[in-house]
Amino acid sequence: MIRHSLAGAFLSLALFAVPALAQQPLTPEHLKAAREVVISSGLSQSIESLYSEFVANVRESLATRPELKKDMEEVLTALKAEADLRRDEMIDSSSRIFASKMPEADLKEVMAFFSSPVGQRYNANRAQALEEVYTLLQPWTVATSNRLFDLFNAEMRKRGHRL
Repeated sequence: MIRHSLAGAFLSLALFAVPALAQQPLTPEHLKAAREVVISSGLSQSIESLYSEFVANVRESLATRPELKKDMEEVLTALKAEADLRRDEMIDSSSRIFASKMPEADLKEVMAFFSSPVGQRYNANRAQALEEVYTLLQPWTVATSNRLFDLFNAEMRKRGHRL
């Protein structure tokens, strides 16, 4: 699920990407605009969900061990600070990547879109739509690859090659 959410977030933001900017120092304003895009686009939600999914998985895997519940909850609470630190690092890294790919003015336009009512509706529906796309994409990928290989093989045979 996380993989799909992150991939979807990156895919949706990649639609706005332009070629990398010339190597120049990134201003604090440029980084701020990129950070706001990371947050308003929903990418940060995908990053933030990692800890809650981790907690849910730990709780589920130890559900049959009630004697561990108290210690487990204490450890999970203690790990929250580490998870928050890691989340902030990834948001900063993501912001730097987008700032290096897009001019500040473009980032502000993207942020305006994601802050608009239509951008918010897009974000509200993106995760579910991408899940449906991924459901279609996997069998399509296999079928298309098989079809192309069969066509390639047939054409190579016409040219006297056996694979």
